[in-house]
Amino acid sequence: MVYFFICCITLFFSSCKKDITYLDAQGHRGARGLYPENTIGGFKRTIELGISTLELDLVITKDHIPIVYHDFYINPNICLNENGDSINSNNRFLIYNKTLKEIKNFDCGSLNPNIERFPEPPRIHIPGEKIPTLYEVFELIKDYSNRNIWLNIEIKYHPEKQLTAPIKIYVNKVIEVIKSYNSTSFVNIQSFDWEILEIVKSIDSTIMTAGLLDNSTIRSLNDSIPSPWLNGIHFENSGGTSLSILNEANKYIDIYSPNWKLIMPNNNKFLGNTVSEIQDKGYTVIPWTVNRTDIMIELIQQNVDGIITDYPDSLLLLMNKMQIQLKKN
Repeated sequence: MVYFFICCITLFFSSCKKDITYLDAQGHRGARGLYPENTIGGFKRTIELGISTLELDLVITKDHIPIVYHDFYINPNICLNENGDSINSNNRFLIYNKTLKEIKNFDCGSLNPNIERFPEPPRIHIPGEKIPTLYEVFELIKDYSNRNIWLNIEIKYHPEKQLTAPIKIYVNKVIEVIKSYNSTSFVNIQSFDWEILEIVKSIDSTIMTAGLLDNSTIRSLNDSIPSPWLNGIHFENSGGTSLSILNEANKYIDIYSPNWKLIMPNNNKFLGNTVSEIQDKGYTVIPWTVNRTDIMIELIQQNVDGIITDYPDSLLLLMNKMQIQLKKN
């Protein structure tokens, strides 16, 4: 029976494999399902799993230092205060109101933000982990120079709320760090706010950019006012598909990075264009955040270029079984 089961599994994975040879395995916020998100300790362990790309988030401090964090406010479900105590959720700390020195007081490695979503094991704690700067991430990457680890850097920005530095100052500070490490060829910058991506290209057209998209950032406010996230592009008036908006942004977007449901033809949130149709127009397709193995398989069958996941260990195991190699950076 055991032999029969192994044979069936082998045949299953063999039948799943299509033309895809390489895949970009991206660890979401490092490996959020396994380690504290957006931390040096988490990134180090994620790299050692064997991923090709670290996905991470950026916000910026009062003294204009890009730091690796997902939220505009310190999240009490992720971080403890300088005394190791819980943070009062009613007393929120806006990161842009604090200097780097103040930000470094928080412990963001001791808590699990959602134990039902990220069960232990496999997730572990790394007590004492601080919020890192983007500089620190590049210093970590230098230790793996033989691996050519790529960074997928998300610039967090809200187009309707003043929660951080002015947009051009912010983007310039991020690119300044990237260039200080001569790393423009080993990063891409992604954002839900597509104006960010146009600004990136205006500063340095060689930096790869990724347009993030979700249901909450697509829809226009009314017939005359587009979504504030799409840099003036009106989703419905443009044609109401993935390609219709991408083609209006083709001068500043290289990679299409949607919620995975938006490119699934059998999903009611599908936006009308398959992966191959989008790729045929010259875009790389890397969906987020894919944690179920069956969905990973379905996306691989569609020949996506990469997958962003909280569980890169599961993706790497799947790739090994399907004889798919890591993307060569």
